[in-house]
Amino acid sequence: MKTQYNFFILLLSICLCFNSILFAQAGSLDPSFGNNGIVYNAKHDSQGYALQADGKILVAGDDFIIDRYDQDGSIDAGFGNNGTVKILVNREGSFKSVLYNEDGKIIASGSIQSDDYTHFNIILVQCLPDGKIDSSFGVNGIVFTDYGVNFRTRSMAIQPDGKILITGERSANVNDLKKTFLIRYNTDGTLDNSFGNEGKVITEYDREVSSRKILIQPDGKIITAGTYGFLNNLPYYMVTRFMTDGKLDKPFGENGIALSGYFGVNPQGIWNTGMRDMVLQSDNKIIVSGITGPEPLINTGLCRFNDDGTLDMAFGLGGKVITSVDNFETPTYGIALQPDGKIIAGGEYSPKTQSYIYFSMFRYQPNGMLDSSFGENGRVTTPEAGKYAGAEKVILQPDQKILLLGAANDGYSIARYFNDNVLAANFKDVKAVANKDAITITWQTLNETGTKSFTVERSGNANDYVVINTVPAKGVASNYSYTDKNPLSGTSYYRIRENAANGTNTFSPVVKVVFNDNGVISLYPNPAKNTVTVKGLNKSIIATIRITDMNGREISKQNFTQSSSATLNIRALAQGSYFVLVEQNGKVTKLRIVKE
Repeated sequence: MKTQYNFFILLLSICLCFNSILFAQAGSLDPSFGNNGIVYNAKHDSQGYALQADGKILVAGDDFIIDRYDQDGSIDAGFGNNGTVKILVNREGSFKSVLYNEDGKIIASGSIQSDDYTHFNIILVQCLPDGKIDSSFGVNGIVFTDYGVNFRTRSMAIQPDGKILITGERSANVNDLKKTFLIRYNTDGTLDNSFGNEGKVITEYDREVSSRKILIQPDGKIITAGTYGFLNNLPYYMVTRFMTDGKLDKPFGENGIALSGYFGVNPQGIWNTGMRDMVLQSDNKIIVSGITGPEPLINTGLCRFNDDGTLDMAFGLGGKVITSVDNFETPTYGIALQPDGKIIAGGEYSPKTQSYIYFSMFRYQPNGMLDSSFGENGRVTTPEAGKYAGAEKVILQPDQKILLLGAANDGYSIARYFNDNVLAANFKDVKAVANKDAITITWQTLNETGTKSFTVERSGNANDYVVINTVPAKGVASNYSYTDKNPLSGTSYYRIRENAANGTNTFSPVVKVVFNDNGVISLYPNPAKNTVTVKGLNKSIIATIRITDMNGREISKQNFTQSSSATLNIRALAQGSYFVLVEQNGKVTKLRIVKE
């Protein structure tokens, strides 16, 4: 009898433990990551963070160091020297941004002191997947860009064609703080002379400005965000949009610039405002986050712009959200957007009367209201990350677990949290296999209770996913298969999104597949809204590309030379199906495109 009782107690304990994990509250630490949900590194400060397609985490920062961690938070010993790569350049500086490219290579950018110690230059470094320097990039893997005055890099983005964009501030001296820059590099690290003035765009404003974040819209337009008038008592959040060639997109905002201020009643007439991060919704609405509040308060501020640069009045109060906690400072530095439209904002939490700073995050509904189902009335604080810890970056994993990353004490911390439905475990054996002219994606489900459908999503860079097909759920554990008959050339990433009947989503693991085009022409994205890119062209010969309606009537015709890809503007087309005909050396490839 005693043996049976002990077995019952053991079984009950296992069930309770499993239940506590399966139904862990969104916002609670994930004990399977690092040390009870936290990774702390005291070796150096950090400022750049990225998630690889395979779930590994990249951290870049001072002294041109890059660290990499496995999915469980342990150091990746196979990367560089026991998980760390240090770029030896014998000059002061740091990496500000790090990204993972679609071919598995790692690109880091930052600021480095000039040879004569009079100003800061731009540095770009590209590493192979194992951390070794990629000698095919720049000079022995490194690019230095020196314009003779301070160019301080802040943020970096990679276009679908692999070209690299960097933004930041340009200043000849401390009195010259009214200019931002955009620089575009080719995939080999050379400046892209087709962009702006020999690869460079300088934008001058009538007040002091910063440029802290850069994003690329699906149509190729470029968005930068920063602070306008940061030396003024009443600064603004600022978003600037550029065309693909670097010219200002004049219809956006006012001559390409949109502003949002957080001005209220303040006897001192001083308002703390500083833009820190930006995300782009699928409808091209732009959410900007940062700090705001009347001096000396520092609170969380969000605002949302429509696609034309006007404030979205359906968001918060007049397009703006201010979140404050009594007697606490709660600045936000990073944000992320969930697939269901909810917004996660990460930053700091510190009492005014005591000397400590904790990781903090808020979660908001799509309309800007705090999500009371998250943490404690929409807020989570994490003392375990360190006594002086501030989250600078928020990353959502494909399974929707949340990563907060940022400075802590004299180093940095990474914390991982549960999110809604992240342990549904509905997927098994997700695979993507390339054959002669297509890629077939297969997956199994273990449970389809409450599941409405499954959506196949594809990405060329492991960051920006587009929907390529949706299939209804069968209601019971089943096998599924879908063939992508118009795959991207080169490397693609696929994932399956489970669409629950209650509106929530879970994601499968991401699978990577290389499609050797061997001259195969492909379109991306498809369906498309504003632009479509033709890939797989032969650089050495002229490509004539025509668009026709379904009856063969020609709508447009263009010639392209010395390029393996070409971007077509389809904004003016009516919704429906069209043919894209690509002719090279007398051979015509006919593809169908759907205009959304």
